[in-house]
Amino acid sequence: MIAQKTRYALRSLLFLAEEQGGAPVQLARIAETQRVPPKYLELIMLDLKKAGLVKSARGPKGGYKLSRSPEQISFGEVVRTMEGPIALVSCASVNFYAPCGDCQDEATCAIRRAFTILRDQSTAVLNSISLAEGAQWEERLGGDK
Repeated sequence: MIAQKTRYALRSLLFLAEEQGGAPVQLARIAETQRVPPKYLELIMLDLKKAGLVKSARGPKGGYKLSRSPEQISFGEVVRTMEGPIALVSCASVNFYAPCGDCQDEATCAIRRAFTILRDQSTAVLNSISLAEGAQWEERLGGDK
């Protein structure tokens, strides 16, 4: 399962995708509309900013907006930013590979092979879904943004 922090990040980014083209959105508004604790959202937005997914503006009209178009940001990129590797076992990870230490031959290990297939398919699906597509799936309660 993904962490609640990752769910909050995705929800906040989807909200920003819906607001794209407008002025930066204040953190308090994101927190309120997405039901994310404001202090926790500050930490999440810092992580997203470091990863280059959002940019911020200071001042009374400041806030956050996506750093790229929502079509250019995938669910996969967000999950990797917040969670690290998508692979469920270290020996199947592309960027964070580490031997598992308990198999006799990694090349013929059925566990590694199964989780490598799972990693590849999960990554392909997550990378194929953009924030723009996800935002189209969202239904705003009451019709307001």
